[in-house]
Amino acid sequence: MKEYKISYFRLSLVLLGYLIYNLVYYMLDYSGGYAFFIVWPVFFLSLAMIILGNVLLFKDVVKLKDTYEKNKTIQITCMIQIIAACIGLCLQLTNLTVGKWWPINYVEHYPILVGTSIIYSVIFIIGVFQKRAVEQQEKASSLLGLVFGAVVVLLCNFLLFTNSKASIFDSNKQYVEEFKDFGFTGKVEVQEKTQLIEPYVGSRTTLHYDERLSDGTYFWELIYVAEVRSGTHVTQLDNQLAEEISKYLETDEEKQLFDKVKKQEFQFVLFLYKDLIRKRNIDTELIDKVNNAVGFKLVEKYGLSLYPKNPPEFYSLIIKNALKNRANGDTEVAGFYNIDILNKAMIANFGYVNYLEFDQFLKDKNASRVDYLKKILSEIPSGTLEDGTYKFGGTTKIDGKDQWVTVTMVIENGNSHFEEDEMRNP
Repeated sequence: MKEYKISYFRLSLVLLGYLIYNLVYYMLDYSGGYAFFIVWPVFFLSLAMIILGNVLLFKDVVKLKDTYEKNKTIQITCMIQIIAACIGLCLQLTNLTVGKWWPINYVEHYPILVGTSIIYSVIFIIGVFQKRAVEQQEKASSLLGLVFGAVVVLLCNFLLFTNSKASIFDSNKQYVEEFKDFGFTGKVEVQEKTQLIEPYVGSRTTLHYDERLSDGTYFWELIYVAEVRSGTHVTQLDNQLAEEISKYLETDEEKQLFDKVKKQEFQFVLFLYKDLIRKRNIDTELIDKVNNAVGFKLVEKYGLSLYPKNPPEFYSLIIKNALKNRANGDTEVAGFYNIDILNKAMIANFGYVNYLEFDQFLKDKNASRVDYLKKILSEIPSGTLEDGTYKFGGTTKIDGKDQWVTVTMVIENGNSHFEEDEMRNP
């Protein structure tokens, strides 16, 4: 049988393919995909090298095993190579389990790629010892192949281990520690990390946080964190708003907590009230309270909006309430979940008042509907509504013309008074 020659180049072909593929992936990632129009030949070349490298590896190892049937060293090492190659192939096909046809990359599959790199590095090193075991003479071309293969192995592993911070795996460890330090008790994981060139040049990391609450339900949130290299990225909590909020914070503890909240990954806790309004049916309950108190359908749910009267003050109250919750042992969503939404800093704007319903109660058809609205609102029993600002808007006739009128009622310490009416053309 013709002597089989061990090829260092073929042994390192899989690693060479992944080395080129991930360098191309780096260029595609940081260009937002636009580099594909330039590097597509290299991209597909790397895919071909990965496929061919796997095929040749199995073929060469089996052929080597058959050639040296009586050499126990070759038989054992070939079996190790075959097992390692099977494991490596399974790792490479990980993407297929989620319906993706592209090879694994250093950003999304860092631990898997490291494992794959180690496996094929071991296969290459075993090949070096195999060549010595069968006493194949080293020619100049063979030495060149050894140097080439060794450089590929070393460079591939070096680039992987020195660029771990760019991976989801490393980012995940970072955010797990940050969320734990903030006071979250749920689970956070990095779902995606992508590079953008619009509307800013940089990266965007997508986090998923979920936590089981005391009532058995689950709270979850998708969080986006931007790292901008050039351009601008507007977050919900800009510098001006942060400075205004700081003016309402009194203690060092409040200021320290707010310093943490200002980080992009934690800003969402200040805006939880929007979801809590929906989840707790606060808008529906408020509508029912008003309608039940006056005895008829005065306002409609679809016209209600709840928003802060003074946003900086409102957000500072959220910080203060979160600290109180923590002091009382309530750590749900780091203390930011069980917050009093309807407080003095909140405005309840009822955008549709059923003025037509007033006609059945007004004996004088020329009487002011606005005055009647104020009368029935002032008669709402004390304690029915929380202290705060309530606006009631709707279209009615003023001096024979249709006008949009907004009546503002303020409740303080259970007592109500009205501010000046606002009128405009409908």
